[in-house]
Amino acid sequence: MNIYNYLEYYGEFSFKDKPFNEIDNVIFSLLSYINFNYIVSTNKKNKITLEEVANRYFSHHNKKTDKYNILAVRDAVKLLDKIQKVPRFKDVLVYNYEYIGNESSQFSAMTFEIKKDLCYIAFEGTDQLISGWKEDCKMAYEFPVEAHKYAINYINHNFFFNTRKLILGGHSKGGNLALVAGMYANSLIKRRIVNIYSNDGQGLRKAQIESNEYKSIEDRFIHIIPQNSVVGLLLRHTNKNEIVYSNKLGLLAHMASSWEVEYDHFKREKLSKVSEMLDTGIITWLDKYDDEKREKFVNSVFIILEENNIESLIQLKQNINLVFKIIKSSKNMDPIVKEMLNDLIIVFKDLIKENNWI
Repeated sequence: MNIYNYLEYYGEFSFKDKPFNEIDNVIFSLLSYINFNYIVSTNKKNKITLEEVANRYFSHHNKKTDKYNILAVRDAVKLLDKIQKVPRFKDVLVYNYEYIGNESSQFSAMTFEIKKDLCYIAFEGTDQLISGWKEDCKMAYEFPVEAHKYAINYINHNFFFNTRKLILGGHSKGGNLALVAGMYANSLIKRRIVNIYSNDGQGLRKAQIESNEYKSIEDRFIHIIPQNSVVGLLLRHTNKNEIVYSNKLGLLAHMASSWEVEYDHFKREKLSKVSEMLDTGIITWLDKYDDEKREKFVNSVFIILEENNIESLIQLKQNINLVFKIIKSSKNMDPIVKEMLNDLIIVFKDLIKENNWI
């Protein structure tokens, strides 16, 4: 069973009949990958139901998304199509939509009003913009990045004059943003946060994972990762993970639609040996290179993309020749950057073999 089977079996129950659970969290977090500009209101005055959101979206978009879209978007559109008539979700109110995509940052968030006294704030993971992927990498040497600031501002601006209980969540980068937004929420808002879900989202830098801000929400933070996790093991974390079973290996296990469901929860599993070694290797790499070297590494990689005018992953999917140009350009990397890249390849070598990438 997966999240689509969950909709079939539990879709008839209201949130009053069956309380909010971790699968509902994943469903809302995935929907945030869809661009709802001009569909969902940017404020709380013009709330619309999730059913109406779907009607408006599919009146302008095909249900079978472009094959060049990233997997997360394709999964989200499929989910929106399945969910639009489901009693449990169709009357959920949606509003406070925000999207920012520019040369330096990528951020999106939206609010789902589950009940009159409970809202789920969904933060989008990384979409196709290269600026968003660079921002992910910047988290290794910089805090806060721009998306963190947007996330903190989103919750403090929209929920200060509010009495509703809040659940924060996101998938991938969105999970990281949910965590940081909760950590730095205004104290009055922080009291109303029930849980913070990071669905295979990356961790934090050492200073933040040891901070009082993290300790203030740690008991409400839930980090869900698949047994073959990659993304969810990046940076540092406290190893208090809810490990779930995915029927995919490696990076494909990052797709939440591959996580197996048992009734109203995900099937639990132990972390795979490959992921355990990856976890150790990432920390070793972080400890070996300081912030200055990490910044140099990230900038060197993305300068190659900029020199080839790459702004979106979709460009790479549409034109394979661009990939070869990038590989050719990488031969001129600085020696220390090459060393760092080689060390990373060693860290990921077992993952590469497991996925038959060599």
